Formats: sequence, structure tokens, C-alpha cells
Amino acid sequence: MNLDINNILDLVKSIFTFLGAAIYFIFAIVVVKQVTSMSKIVHDKFNSILIAFSILHLLFALLLLVISLLLLLT
Repeated sequence: MNLDINNILDLVKSIFTFLGAAIYFIFAIVVVKQVTSMSKIVHDKFNSILIAFSILHLLFALLLLVISLLLLLT
């Protein structure tokens, strides 16, 4: 592997992208926890929709994490 400045900068960029996606995934987990705890306290007809959107948000964050990991490994 030729270690010139472009390869090093690409590696650093990929690592920071993966770390950002990991932090965003943790944030998405916190959002799901908050929405589910809120729905236990506040009873509304839209609770199931909010929970569904928060889980969908978590799945997209997981997809982002997997894509950034694949880009880091290539």
C-alpha cells in the first residue's frame, strides 16, 4: 500500500465518517427509548405512529452505519 498524503487523508475521512455514523446510531437508539417512554406516559392516538417513525429512523441509522463500515473496509 502506497502511503501518500491522499491515501492517509482518505483513511482519516473514512474513519471520521464511521465514527459520526456510530454516534448518530447511538442517538437514534436514545430517540427510540425516549419515544417509547413518552408513549407510556402520554396516551394519544398517534403514539404508534411516533414509535414506528422512531424505529424507522433507527433502521436508517443502522443502514448508514453499515454503509460507512463497508466504505471504510474498501
